[in-house]
Amino acid sequence: MIDGREPAIAAHFYRIPRISGQIVGIWPQHPRPCHAQILFMFALAVVLLGAVGECLYGFVHLDNLVTALEAFCPGTTKAVCVLKLCVFFGSHRRWHDWVQRLRGMLWAHHRPEGQQMLVELSTIANRLSLLLLSSGTMTNTAFNVQPLIMGLYRWMSQRPGQIELPFNIILPTFAVEPPLFPLSYVLLTASGACTVFAFSFVDGFFLCSCMYICGGFRLVQQDIRRVFADLHGDSVEVFTESMNVDIRRRLGVIVERHNAIIDLCTDLTRQFTVIVLMHFLSAAFVLCSTILDIMLNTSSLSGLTYICYTVAALTQLFLYCYGGNHVSESSAAVADVLYDIEWYKCDARTRKMILMILRRSQRAKTIAVPFFTPSLTAFGSILSTAGSYITLLKTFL
Repeated sequence: MIDGREPAIAAHFYRIPRISGQIVGIWPQHPRPCHAQILFMFALAVVLLGAVGECLYGFVHLDNLVTALEAFCPGTTKAVCVLKLCVFFGSHRRWHDWVQRLRGMLWAHHRPEGQQMLVELSTIANRLSLLLLSSGTMTNTAFNVQPLIMGLYRWMSQRPGQIELPFNIILPTFAVEPPLFPLSYVLLTASGACTVFAFSFVDGFFLCSCMYICGGFRLVQQDIRRVFADLHGDSVEVFTESMNVDIRRRLGVIVERHNAIIDLCTDLTRQFTVIVLMHFLSAAFVLCSTILDIMLNTSSLSGLTYICYTVAALTQLFLYCYGGNHVSESSAAVADVLYDIEWYKCDARTRKMILMILRRSQRAKTIAVPFFTPSLTAFGSILSTAGSYITLLKTFL
């Protein structure tokens, strides 16, 4: 329950990612409760089991491209999720401190228009996070229901065969025979579910964080405009000494907040560098593999499964690019606001202060990782690369 004295953003703060993070035990909190440790260890174990077993299955069956890709697709996703789980668990104290700093910055702004803007940004982030969670859940459900449907069909038509596991995976012989087969099926189902909750938390957390940082930059823009709007300087050609003193005082507070937002962005980039890099390196392969699976699969159920998989993979990639794009655009927009104000009416000392803020704002803050920066341009490039891979692979089929 939200305290009535808290700002409007309190009810929307990481609403969807928080749920997913708590399910797999990696939501940043200090001290960490015992049940969170248990949930994390279980999630890590089943996701790691799926990642290793499925990737091994793909390598063993490289002679059959469709079978290998059906193993590599979820196996690669789970391998990246193992990395995401470990990064968040290993740095949970730093993540907790970072979230508290961000929370303090957003809670400190009480103006209704500012809170309304933050709520709108948070709503967009939470809806996209929900889309990712929903598409991932649909994909996992399709993987797990498909063998049951095929087994039921064979039983009703009195055809030979037994129910297969939901994922192509290498397991010990005793694990795929009665009486342990049902347990193995349940564990693989849990592996898929924990994978969905893991990437929906981490990717949703990244998007929400980027949107809140974007909101911080927009609050700075609003405050800069308000500094000069409150002076009612339209009636004077040059600001008086008292006006300049007031401007410098208020700009000093804004500069401190601006620096705090930049520091938050820098820390987010540092913590997410490995995650974003590995996600983008695997994104083109996963997209290429899922689309090839759709094209090569003769089963309508498998085709539907990989359509859901493609939607989830595209949503994951879009979340990173959309969030990174918002951060860079909103940080650069601070410079545009500074240029549009009545800086020419200020004295030399105030102009120098404005110029310093302007020059820093002109270097747009980005979520940069080695080799590229997440942006909508990068999103288009990865889609183009995936298309090129598909065209190349089709020549060998």
